[in-house]
Amino acid sequence: MPKSFFLPYLKSEKIHDASLRVLENTGVKLEQPEALDLMLAAGARKDKEGRVLVPRKMVEEALEKARRRGGLKLYDQEGKRPIELRVGKTHYGPGGDALYNLDLDSGKKRKSVLSDVRNNVRIADALPNFDFIMSMALPEELDSDKLYPTVFAEMTKNTAKPIVATFVSMEDMKHIHDIAAIVAGSKEKLLKKPFYIAHLDPISPLIMDDNSVSKLLFAAENNIPVLYAAAANCGGSAPITPEGAVAQGSAESLAGLVVATLKNENIQFIYGSNTSSLDMKSTIVCYGDPTWFRTTAMYADMGRFYNLPSWGTAGSSDSFQVDAQAAMEAYEGISLGLMAGTTMAHDVGLLAHGELYDPRMLVLTDMMIGRARQILRPVDLSEDALAIDVIDEVARSGDVFLAHPHTAKKFREALWLPPKYINRKHISYDHGQEIEELLLQEVKSILESHQPKLLSAQKEKEVDEYLKGI
Repeated sequence: MPKSFFLPYLKSEKIHDASLRVLENTGVKLEQPEALDLMLAAGARKDKEGRVLVPRKMVEEALEKARRRGGLKLYDQEGKRPIELRVGKTHYGPGGDALYNLDLDSGKKRKSVLSDVRNNVRIADALPNFDFIMSMALPEELDSDKLYPTVFAEMTKNTAKPIVATFVSMEDMKHIHDIAAIVAGSKEKLLKKPFYIAHLDPISPLIMDDNSVSKLLFAAENNIPVLYAAAANCGGSAPITPEGAVAQGSAESLAGLVVATLKNENIQFIYGSNTSSLDMKSTIVCYGDPTWFRTTAMYADMGRFYNLPSWGTAGSSDSFQVDAQAAMEAYEGISLGLMAGTTMAHDVGLLAHGELYDPRMLVLTDMMIGRARQILRPVDLSEDALAIDVIDEVARSGDVFLAHPHTAKKFREALWLPPKYINRKHISYDHGQEIEELLLQEVKSILESHQPKLLSAQKEKEVDEYLKGI
């Protein structure tokens, strides 16, 4: 795996310098009282327009503390099976808050409902290449004050994998943290072995709004792993050039790191931003555009430069259905994210520029991740893999390698073995069902047979009682 993808050290340093110049000269709009006091006391100052200008020394000090911490670990809900979030190691997960889902019975898209969270999470839990979970639906039937806590609770009931949680209000975040503590067994256990990350999103360009900053401070106070990722999209909320947009997005993320570190210097922070592009005809933010996959790789390189785990996207598409466009765009992002070493690549399987989930796409993108990992795995130069003795035996005996015991022993790890919906039939055979039909069969099979590791009856009862009190 290369040490950097787009940005060798000197180029990373140039992006870093550009971000620091943005924070020094333009600064951020910040009015949240506690955060403002922390920033001003540490050496920031206000300009005549009231913007908070952040000296580079403050950023460097926050980065130095973050570098000393290194990566972070996420656990399952029982505090077991940790995954290490570190530079160069890529983990994949789906996206959150899709307004629409494909109805499995009618085959048509409709507004998302709570059962979509349940089904999609259960499917992603069964798929081996999904390392973390997001909601994949924003149920329309739930009242706004219970929406995000109910969705989070539903995720905990249908997967043991780590979760990236989203929320709108400060109350949402407090409720979700309380639910997470019930699931973990206590707030002390959750503190020691966290199983969820708080997804926070400031407003581009360079607005640290009260809501996102209050949640950032809450995360720091409670040592909740956090990512502070703006939507610095090319041509919309950031410059049209990807390089300029990344410089801005990086500045926004670093500003979050400074505030969080001033509150708690041991904060577990994931660096990065969401930087795609606007379609120049429709002004839609594109999820399958090469720009987003390219900027994800740039943020991964900057994360390597900072020694911070990075946030990005992969496996998403602007297509409204599982088709050639969806497959092309999704696989581009998955492959590039793995080559670049993005730490957390989210939005896998998301369609229609972030608005639609089709469970078949989850199955298809899981296969794509497996393919990409197979292609990019390290070369094995052990004697067993080089198989010199096997070559000698087969060549001298006149036998075939297919019949040699070495083949039976090694083929499962040596080769990528396709799932049953991949067509490798001879051309003389009838090609059979279309892949969309086969993927649907796989989805239904998972929902019928997969049993996730469930919460205990007592914990589920406590979660449900908590939700009733909201």
